[in-house]
Amino acid sequence: MLPTLEHNQKVYVEISNPEHGGRGWELGTTLWSPVYNRGGVKSWQLMELVNTGDMVIHLVKLETNYHWTGLSIVSSKVNIVDDEPPSPARWGGMSPYQRITLEKYTELDSPPPISLFFRQYEDKLKAIHTQSFFYILYGDQNELRVAHRYFASCSLELYNLFNDFSNLHDFNPNLENQYVQIPTDNEPSCPDYSAPGRIMTIVSRIIRDTRLVRDLKKEYEWKCQICDIKFLLPSGRFYAEGHHLQPLGGTHGGPDVADNIVILCPNHHAEFDFGSIAIDPTSLKTTHISKKNPYHMKELAYQRGDLANKFIEYHYEHPFNK
Repeated sequence: MLPTLEHNQKVYVEISNPEHGGRGWELGTTLWSPVYNRGGVKSWQLMELVNTGDMVIHLVKLETNYHWTGLSIVSSKVNIVDDEPPSPARWGGMSPYQRITLEKYTELDSPPPISLFFRQYEDKLKAIHTQSFFYILYGDQNELRVAHRYFASCSLELYNLFNDFSNLHDFNPNLENQYVQIPTDNEPSCPDYSAPGRIMTIVSRIIRDTRLVRDLKKEYEWKCQICDIKFLLPSGRFYAEGHHLQPLGGTHGGPDVADNIVILCPNHHAEFDFGSIAIDPTSLKTTHISKKNPYHMKELAYQRGDLANKFIEYHYEHPFNK
C-alpha cells in the first residue's frame, strides 16, 4: 500500500533509464533535465511546480520495457546548475540544467512491467487519461503506451490505481519523515551516545544520497582529508563523515554531488560546519581561524582531483569565519 497523500501533496512520474545521469545524479536521488530544449524552449516547465514533500513514482526502461522501480519524496525545489552530469546522454551540452533533490527512495523487490499495469487497469486508464500523464492513447484502438517524455503529472485517480497495483506486488514503502543517521557498510547505525540531559533538542539533518557518500568514504579509505586520521571502532570497522562544502538546503542550496563533498573525521567535520576551518581556494591548504591551530596553513592529507574549486570557494567565502 502506498502512503496516504497529505493536503496539497502532489505526485509526479519520472520516466528514465538506469544510468539516469551517472555518479551523483543517480536514480532516486535527483530529478534533472535541461532548462531549455535545443530550440530554446522550456520543455520541462512542470518541474518548476514541484514542492518539497511531493512524491515521485519512478518508471525505468529495463532492456526493452518500462518497469515501475520505486517511489521517493522530494526534498528540495528546483535549482538551476551549470554543471553537466557525468552521463547526460542525449542531453549533453545543454547547460544550464534544473535539478531537484530526492530522498527516501524505496525500490520494489521485483519491479513489475508497466505493460502489466496497462493490462490490469486498461479501461480505467483510458477513462482518466489526460495529455499530461505518463502514457498516451495510440492509434485507432487507443493502445496504451508510455509517452516520449521525461516527467509527467499524476492525478489522485491515477495514484489510486498505482496504490491498488502496489498491493498486488506487496509494495509497502515507509516514507515517513524520520531524521535518522543512515549508516554506511563500514560503520554503526548510531555512532553517538545519548547523554542524559535536561533539555530536549530536535535536530533536523539533511541526509541525502548515502550511496554517494558511502562510495567516497570507501574510495578514500575513511581517512580525513585534513588530518589523515580514520577512526577505528571496536568492531574493527572504520568511521568517517561526508561534509558538503556548499551546504544542502536552506539559503545555501548546495548540490549533493561528489565534487561538493569532503571526507572528514568527526572533529574536523564539526569545525567545517561551524566555519572554524576551511580549504584556501588559492593555495589549497587548510586555513583556521586560530593561527596557532596545528592544521593552519598545512597541506591537505591527500589531494582530490574531483573536488570543484567553486565549492571550495563557496565554503571559504560563506560559512568560514562567519
